[in-house]
Amino acid sequence: MIRIALYLSKTFIVLWLTVTFGFLVLIGLLDSLANGGEILSDGRGFAATFEYMMYRAPVIFDRVLLFTIIVAILLTFVKLIRAHELVAILGFGISVPKQIALLAPAVMGVTALAILFINTAMPPSVRALQAWGIGEYKTKNISEKNPLWLQDGTQIVRAGGRENMGTLNNLMFFAQEDNGEISAIRWAKKAVYDGDDWQLSGDESLAIQERFTAVPLKVWQTEQTPTSIAKLAADPRDLSLKDMRVFREEGNSGSKPSFAYGFWYLHRITRPLAALILLMCAVPIMQITNREDTGDKALIIGITVGFIYLIIDGALSTFAVSGGLAIGWAVALPLAVFGLIGGFLSLKTESLS
Repeated sequence: MIRIALYLSKTFIVLWLTVTFGFLVLIGLLDSLANGGEILSDGRGFAATFEYMMYRAPVIFDRVLLFTIIVAILLTFVKLIRAHELVAILGFGISVPKQIALLAPAVMGVTALAILFINTAMPPSVRALQAWGIGEYKTKNISEKNPLWLQDGTQIVRAGGRENMGTLNNLMFFAQEDNGEISAIRWAKKAVYDGDDWQLSGDESLAIQERFTAVPLKVWQTEQTPTSIAKLAADPRDLSLKDMRVFREEGNSGSKPSFAYGFWYLHRITRPLAALILLMCAVPIMQITNREDTGDKALIIGITVGFIYLIIDGALSTFAVSGGLAIGWAVALPLAVFGLIGGFLSLKTESLS
């Protein structure tokens, strides 16, 4: 039994690495071609294309992770079917639940390691793309149409532009009283980080009521740094689990509401469970024992099931981050539904055998 488990795990891991590499190269090339003009316009030369692909790889990997897992599982069983090894496995009395149990450690282990890689590699890659200001990160950058709001002590700060990682433009500072009332508004055309504080230029101030006094602001003393500003401006999904955990707490600053960070935090840590559930759905579908069958039809059905899961998961994600659905329901619903489907298919296949 252990040898069969090792054989299945080795086959799955090799196929997963192959599928993942293929997806990263294909999507990375298409992505770089779509942004080729911007990549070459800054004078870095053709090597900038590969630099861009390298920065984008962790982001693409995060987006396609579960799909590569399901495809690798399906291809593992296609290999077993075509080599007539699945018949032998069933002949040894290894039923569908046992097949799932044999593959589960490899599938969940690979997914957990992938999450660890994403958590480590994606945040710095996204910050590098933000500093480059290319592709979608140019449109996602801080601008008047997409300003950054943050709570900084007793004041609310609005930034309407980011010239580079260490320079913010068109800032507004709203001083708050203990009762939440705005006492003064200050403007600054530019804020430049000097290593300790943000030096302001072009500053103006206005007291909201006569009983308040507006003091001109020359230096913005804050814990915010260019790195923390980049985290605030990033999409919640592109952050590390540590940063998501911080921003999901009420009162902590973030470019999105706290529940958006909470959703992506729960979503990421439950990916190994999602991979296990997709394994439960895939294995019963691939139980093809006809000598002439190549497993192609079952492969198509399995990929379709994977697509349906990802579509439902994506739709619920959109609702959750916009506040239209509780984050617990958004994470748990697809897992519960497909878990029940996988369990039903496993029991049905077991009874038929």
